[in-house]
Amino acid sequence: MSKQPVSILAFLGWLVLFEAVLVGIIVLVCSYAPTVQGPVITTVALLGLLAICRAAFKLLWNRMLMDYPPQEVPAHAKSKSFQSFSFGSVNMGLSINAAADDTYLHIEPILPWRLLGASSASIPFDAMEPLTKHKAVRVGKWTMAGPKWCLENAHKPPKTADFAQSE
Repeated sequence: MSKQPVSILAFLGWLVLFEAVLVGIIVLVCSYAPTVQGPVITTVALLGLLAICRAAFKLLWNRMLMDYPPQEVPAHAKSKSFQSFSFGSVNMGLSINAAADDTYLHIEPILPWRLLGASSASIPFDAMEPLTKHKAVRVGKWTMAGPKWCLENAHKPPKTADFAQSE
């Protein structure tokens, strides 16, 4: 069984605590070492941003997609780069390379997000429950929204067997 994502409230609580520590460091540097405040604030801000992104990917995004390991993308799959998706409480605007074949929706975060720990996934269309909007589906207990072309196979009626049609 996969680990459940951290609740958004718990994540936001840890985020506020982390930000309070960063602000405390910046205030101390401004008070006691004003000559180096520029480089220290820049370094603390950049490292803080990287740590927050890594935590969001590891604790939220990756855990939501853990049940859908990446599969090989066939050559005939329709694909586009820099697509926008949201999965549960995580929004990945213009940062997903997507491909759709007959069986899977393959989603791969852009390189900077992969370097920070975001995982790729291949979600089978039969695991998607269509919602009333053509840009959203239910995957397990999460709602996933994305481009219409990516989710159109989830909205197609299931194929019936030939012998069932002849009756």
